[in-house]
Amino acid sequence: MTLERARAAALRLLKFRPRSESELKQRLAQKGFGPAAVEPLVSELKRQGLLDDTRFARLFVAQQMQARPAGRRMLVSRLRAKGVAAELATQTVATEAAGEDELELASRLAAKRAPALEGLPRVAAQRRLFGYLSRRGFSAEIIWKVVREIVHSSTGSE
Repeated sequence: MTLERARAAALRLLKFRPRSESELKQRLAQKGFGPAAVEPLVSELKRQGLLDDTRFARLFVAQQMQARPAGRRMLVSRLRAKGVAAELATQTVATEAAGEDELELASRLAAKRAPALEGLPRVAAQRRLFGYLSRRGFSAEIIWKVVREIVHSSTGSE
């Protein structure tokens, strides 16, 4: 009976959105299901193809690149927070974001942010833009290239 209730809860969770194995285990545990019900259920869902961390990671990265573009480090971090193994997260981001040039992406995000920096002293604009791009998961090397390009072209004040 507990296994049936756990299965129904798991299917409801998976119907709402794809989840990683770790996420599903956590959510079922929060709903009061113990390992005796969760472990066999997770194995069953994996066999049926309803629970697949690789597929989840690919979908997650594609959705994130569309909705909340970020640097590769941030995408890996977001996947790790969802319980995806480090190696799988790194590999998936490298493959799925391969067509996306990080420098170009950072430049696009910075260009959208540039109007808010107008009128600020150059140092303040650089600091704010650097912080913004850093929080989006870009490397310092990429950030500095973009900051120099954007801030020097959009601010004229020292």
